[in-house]
Amino acid sequence: MTHLLMFPILIPLGTAILLLLLRFIPMARRVVIALSGVSILMVNIFLLLSIHKEGIQSYQLGAWPAPFGIILVGDLLSGIMLVLGSIIAVCALFYSVGYLKEDTEQAIFHPLFFFLWTGTNGTFLTGDIFNLFVMFEIILMSIYSLLTLLGDKKQIEAGLKLMSMGLLSSAMFLAAVGGIYAFTGTLNMADLALKIKPHAHHPLISAVAMMFIGVFGLKAAMMPLHFWLPDVHSSAPTPISAMLSGILIKVGIYAIIRVFCLIFVDLQGTFQTFILTLACITMFMGAMGAVAQTDLKRLLAYSSISQIGYILMGVGFFSVAGIGAALFYTISHGIIKASLFLAAGILKKMKGTTEMSVHGNMINISPSFTLFFLIGVAALGGIPPSSGFFMKFQVIKAGLDGAFYVPVAVALVVSLFTLFYLVQSWQKICLLPQTDVPKTRPSFKLLLPVGVLAVLCLVLGFAADPIIRLTTAASQQLFSPELYIQAVMGSM
Repeated sequence: MTHLLMFPILIPLGTAILLLLLRFIPMARRVVIALSGVSILMVNIFLLLSIHKEGIQSYQLGAWPAPFGIILVGDLLSGIMLVLGSIIAVCALFYSVGYLKEDTEQAIFHPLFFFLWTGTNGTFLTGDIFNLFVMFEIILMSIYSLLTLLGDKKQIEAGLKLMSMGLLSSAMFLAAVGGIYAFTGTLNMADLALKIKPHAHHPLISAVAMMFIGVFGLKAAMMPLHFWLPDVHSSAPTPISAMLSGILIKVGIYAIIRVFCLIFVDLQGTFQTFILTLACITMFMGAMGAVAQTDLKRLLAYSSISQIGYILMGVGFFSVAGIGAALFYTISHGIIKASLFLAAGILKKMKGTTEMSVHGNMINISPSFTLFFLIGVAALGGIPPSSGFFMKFQVIKAGLDGAFYVPVAVALVVSLFTLFYLVQSWQKICLLPQTDVPKTRPSFKLLLPVGVLAVLCLVLGFAADPIIRLTTAASQQLFSPELYIQAVMGSM
């Protein structure tokens, strides 16, 4: 049992409360934000290294043993998602200082941001299916508040769509949890894995598994449950758009991996064709939606839907190689898409809009922006030596190794569309002339986090081998659910 598992939840929660108390002291708020952000990142990195070295770790709150008490569990999947979320969150926090107005907006934004971070970290660490629901609710309430923070009409409209999604998913989630509790009498995920296994093909268990796909697919914006994402992504304050696309929609994918590699292990074959079909539809329709967009943030939002299809395809292979590739894709896509959304926010700051036709000639206005944006475009398009090339290569290789030729063919076709709309957007924004000179130019505070994430896209490409080894190890751990169960329950 390790107390370290508590800190990724306690630090952001304590910071959020402290920031509310320091609402009218800007300098103190900034110090707290900086120290807390770096602390959470360092703790999560140390936790990942500890898990990699010592194996899966668990923590019993109040020393109540499983399955009766609240359990936190850290495995390689949890550690990877915690570190990815922390990197994106730290960059988004730094960016928000230059993006939001002083005092009025930041005083409300930052406490809500840390509440959001609390829910995200809690999602990755909880070992209880009901507490997973609780963490989802914390995330939803935080995003809704952050989305409507500025009071813009479009943001209010997007917030209503987000709430409708939240209410629907919450109702479905509670129904699924109620069904599984009625059948097994437990909500601890490790205990569920033990009690469901003898009845894996019972109709109620299959129905609950299907409901979980719907719940988590809705949160991941999987087709046809994507209706909320384009408006929310494009209307949200840019730091939140980066968080949404970079890590928060991956929460749904994380949950699908968790339940199907731990609780519904014996149903993987039953739902494989269904999940792969949804993945192909999501990939293709998301790309088609992106091609038709003239607003950069909406284009990136539809692109996120398409890219979720790639990740879901890797998961749907239900193999060590497939889920390992999906995890590498999650890491790489999170960094790339956060960089691109933050870049879009710079354009919003310059001219008050992200309509691509209004912008142009950024190669002369800001060569740094042009370079960072180009790296993000090349990475998401799968151009070597960026991480984007390796993320797509790994997924396609896993598909070919498993003889999943139709999904691979769809992925290759969609990749061409992806490259087309990304290159076209870069050309419009950076190369084409514009009639009026922008009143403001990109500030260092906004360019720095974009540059850091862009450099990480390249670093992940050049250092792809150790990251792939890590994600493969995480996948192997997932396919040995007895390790997770033993870490929680103490014995098989």
